[in-house]
Amino acid sequence: MHRPGFVLEVDDRTPPLLIPEGAGCRLERLPQGTRVAYPAESRPGVNPALAIGRALNEPVGQAPLGDLLRPGLKVAIVFTDGARPMPAMARPDIRTEALEQILSLAADAGIDDVRLVAANGLRRAQSEEEIRGLVGERVHRSFASDGLIGSHDAEAPDLVEVTSGVFLNRAVAEADLVIDVSVVSEIGHIGWQQLATGVTGAATAWAQLGRGADQQVRDEVAGVLAEHLTVWHLEIVLDQSLYSNWLAFLGKREWEWNVRDRINALGLRRLQSIAPHRVRGLLLDPPAAPYGVLAVTGGDVAQVADVSREVLLEQQRVEIGAAADVVIAGPAPITEHNQGAVMNPLIAAWDVLARTFEAHTGKPAVREGGAMILFHPLAQEFNARFHAASADFFAEVLSDTTDPVRIHAEHGDRFVSDEWYVSLYRTQNAFHGTHPLQLWDAVQPAVAHCGDIIWVGADRASAERLGHRAASTLADALEIASASVGRTPDILHLHTPPALIADVTA
Repeated sequence: MHRPGFVLEVDDRTPPLLIPEGAGCRLERLPQGTRVAYPAESRPGVNPALAIGRALNEPVGQAPLGDLLRPGLKVAIVFTDGARPMPAMARPDIRTEALEQILSLAADAGIDDVRLVAANGLRRAQSEEEIRGLVGERVHRSFASDGLIGSHDAEAPDLVEVTSGVFLNRAVAEADLVIDVSVVSEIGHIGWQQLATGVTGAATAWAQLGRGADQQVRDEVAGVLAEHLTVWHLEIVLDQSLYSNWLAFLGKREWEWNVRDRINALGLRRLQSIAPHRVRGLLLDPPAAPYGVLAVTGGDVAQVADVSREVLLEQQRVEIGAAADVVIAGPAPITEHNQGAVMNPLIAAWDVLARTFEAHTGKPAVREGGAMILFHPLAQEFNARFHAASADFFAEVLSDTTDPVRIHAEHGDRFVSDEWYVSLYRTQNAFHGTHPLQLWDAVQPAVAHCGDIIWVGADRASAERLGHRAASTLADALEIASASVGRTPDILHLHTPPALIADVTA
């Protein structure tokens, strides 16, 4: 029987609590009276193979997939790239099971024109080995030799303009039927999102992700795709399981740790204290995380998204009461932006000031004008292959200004269209040049909402370059924040990961 999420109030009996800090974590004794929001344990799951088969045969809002397949059809299968879920190299990957069942239906129908596309969008393209890990050896062997499987290229010269300003992957645009296999663990990734940003051209994707983009823009792109494509959508909703056996203590409540958990926690702390920053993330990136599946739904895109949204809300929503004066949080070790790479300051800021801050049902967990106290070293280390544009942005642009309006006016064109960044994206598995702009734009709502953003244990120069402040300890951070929230603030610690959607009810 799973246990729902809940809010604990710290008292004199509460042990030190875990706080993530990207490639590490720490145990911190929080002030008495602090509220701690714990995510729910994973709900009972389903048998993945049976659930996928049932979704293919009993869809919502559309005919069963087998009924739509007939000889002579051109079929494009779009699937979630390795950035989601994280870590991506879990074995066996759920995408393998879904693709094998779909391809079996296509073979039974006599279809011999099938192409597979990883929907990476402006994220880095997957390597051949990563693609093989996602789709399985049998699928990869059948399609790779003929060039029928690969990552989407948002800068490819052969993109198809399906309507004015909306460019689409050629294999997808020319298909008679598009089958979209989406693996989701967050509400922001359901529905049309994967097709709208994952297999469109760079300008089309950037219009939905960049500064000034809003839901209306995303709805317009989704409407264009719905008009020009015949889409059969499959969504696989994952549970809260994130950690392999020796890291299981990270997903437990601290007062329930047994002797082995305490030994493993001590061992992790010691390893983190001696390992270089770029190596620490590997300790928290287990190769066989035990992902479970909560639900699989197929059929009409909008109706499938409605089902997935309800499942995710039921799993992740936690009532926290009133918005807090101070929210304490830290970034998860692995995100869609640093799979296989060190977490640089921009990604750390995005994880807590965009993803965590925006994970709510209507109101942020921190009150307007409140403070966020965040934990991460903010080491100025960037993966030279994946994050070249981010390294330049951090060193050259943020040293001049943090104002997003000035940044776009004076530097935007360089990152959007510079030939060097485009070449790295197309040939070296780098993130697109717009990547640092996307991260920076995403944190601005939190920056505008909060009176103070303070990083504990961070490189002071890095925090200042972000336009934030640094503190050596939590006590120092609370002292700094007292100017805006007073000496006795209401404090809330978001005990994530796993995911938590804050429901502000007072």
